[in-house]
Amino acid sequence: MLFVRLRRFGDTIVMAPAIRAFKAWAPHAQLGVVVQPGYDAFLRMLPEVGEIVIAGKGPRGAARALAAVRAFDADLAVDFHGNLRAALLTRASGAAVRVGEERFHWPVYNVRAPHAEILFGLKRRSHTVENQLALLATIGVPTPAEPLALPVLPEDGRALAARLAAGGVPEGPRCILFATTTLRGKQWPIERWFTLAARLAGAWDGAVLLPFAPGEEALAARAAAHISGAPAAIGAHVLAGLPLPELSALAATAALVVTQDSVGAHLAAAHGVPAVVLFGATDPAEYHPWMAEHVVLRVGGLCCSPCGGRDCRSPYYPWACIDGLDEDVVLETVLAWLGSERPGRHRVP
Repeated sequence: MLFVRLRRFGDTIVMAPAIRAFKAWAPHAQLGVVVQPGYDAFLRMLPEVGEIVIAGKGPRGAARALAAVRAFDADLAVDFHGNLRAALLTRASGAAVRVGEERFHWPVYNVRAPHAEILFGLKRRSHTVENQLALLATIGVPTPAEPLALPVLPEDGRALAARLAAGGVPEGPRCILFATTTLRGKQWPIERWFTLAARLAGAWDGAVLLPFAPGEEALAARAAAHISGAPAAIGAHVLAGLPLPELSALAATAALVVTQDSVGAHLAAAHGVPAVVLFGATDPAEYHPWMAEHVVLRVGGLCCSPCGGRDCRSPYYPWACIDGLDEDVVLETVLAWLGSERPGRHRVP
C-alpha cells in the first residue's frame, strides 16, 4: 500500500487516523508514504509506516522518487494530495488500484472517492481527517472516528529536556504559543504574538514559551528582543531552532496551546492538550483540532471569509479576517482557560 501526501505539516499529522485504520484492516501489509523533504519527521514517529519515500526537489529528486515508487511495487496507491506531481507518482507506482478524490482532475485513478460529506452522510462541513478517511472507506476499509495520537520518542524527550534546562525554563505549568504559519491569511501579525507572550507572562504564574523551528532564528531573535523590553515578562521564554520531533514533544508538556491554523493546533490534538486557535481565512470546520478540546477565535460577519488564505480580496481592508482579531480578546480567552474557565468542548464527530 502506498500513500502519497507530499507536503503541509498539518495535513501530514492528520493522516495518522487513516494510517492506523488501514493497518488495523490489513496488519500484515507493508505501508509506504511518499512525502517531500522535511515532512517525514512526523511519519517517523508512527510505527505503522514501514517505508518513507522522499520526493526531492528538481529533476534529480523527481527521478529518484519515481524510481523508489516503482521499486516499492505497490498493489494499492492512494493519492491524499491531489496535485499533478502526486498524481504522476500515483500512476508511476504501477498499482492495480489507484484511489483519488472525485474532485481531483487527473485521469490516473480507477477508484474515485466521493466527498466525505456525501459518503458518511454528514449534516455539516467535513473535517480534513474525514476527507482522508473517505479515500479508504471507498475501498472498504473500516474508518472509525478516532483521535489523533503521536508518541514522544525517548530520545526526543531527552533532547527537549536538555534544551529546556539550558534555556532556564522551569518545571510546572506551561502555555505554549505557536506564532508562525505558512499562509498570510492564517498569520496573526507576528509582533502581536510577541506582545501576547509578554502580557501573558506578566499575568500568569506559569511559564510562557515561544518556540521557533530551524530557519526561524531571525524571528526568534526579534521575539527575544521584544520580550526583554517588557519588565513583567520574566516568565516568557523564546526557544530557537527546535526540530519537529522536539516541537511535538514540547506540545505534549503544555497546559494550553495557543496557535493559529497551523501545525500547533494539530500537535495539541495529537497529545490531548486543549487549544485556543486563531482562525482567519481558512475554515475552522475543516481544520479545527480533531476530537480535542478547543475554542476558535475568529472575526465574525465577514462576507469574504473563509477564502483559503492565499490572496486577499477583502472589501474591508487587507486580511481583515486575521488582522482584525483583538489582542485583548485573545489574552482574556487564554487567561480564562488557564484559570480553569473552559469555554471549549470535546468534538466527537
